Amino acid sequence: MDAAMASEATGKVKYVDKGNMTTAEIDKTIGVMIDAKKGRPVPRILEGFQRSVNLMASGEVVIQSMWSPAVTKVRQSGIACTYQPLKEGYRAWAAGLGMRLMSRGRCSMPATSSSTGTCRAGSAPFLNRQGYYTAVLDTAKKYMSADEWDYWMEGKPAKSDIVSPTGEKIENAGAVRDGGSFAERMGHVSVWNTVMDEDKYMVRKWNEFIAA
Repeated sequence: MDAAMASEATGKVKYVDKGNMTTAEIDKTIGVMIDAKKGRPVPRILEGFQRSVNLMASGEVVIQSMWSPAVTKVRQSGIACTYQPLKEGYRAWAAGLGMRLMSRGRCSMPATSSSTGTCRAGSAPFLNRQGYYTAVLDTAKKYMSADEWDYWMEGKPAKSDIVSPTGEKIENAGAVRDGGSFAERMGHVSVWNTVMDEDKYMVRKWNEFIAA
């Protein structure tokens, strides 16, 4: 998806819907990626969360696609790491707890209680302090300080040092969150990650890129 956003930004590929590419669009995108490998150092392919942290913290790479908690992890090491907004917009994804629409009777009450309890137990503010957003913002707000909420959600300068979910300092007082407020960030989502109709084809073409 990041390669598609870059390909579109440079005018190399035009998409009807980057989140659900046609086989022709996938071919063009992979072609751009393979061309980018020719005669250049092979780009590092991320193999997981910790790998992305290590690559950035070591200075082996200076720009990469990273999850918000990975940026937080790098900052916990005292290394400056910017979550850079792009003029083309954000690539966004969503995941979470959910219940089947068909849940009834004895199943529905425990499921509802479990979902609500998980948010109240601390997962909502924990995720927000990682830089993510939870579906029920009012629930998270109850378990965050006013200063934390203003920093993470409102895009306001921090009045005190900002800490990670596990208590390590990641920002100084006066810092403003990269990208601004919740409304600013969500208002600039360009595409949502999805399982495309041509997902299996995309995986085969991705493997061709890896092998090229």
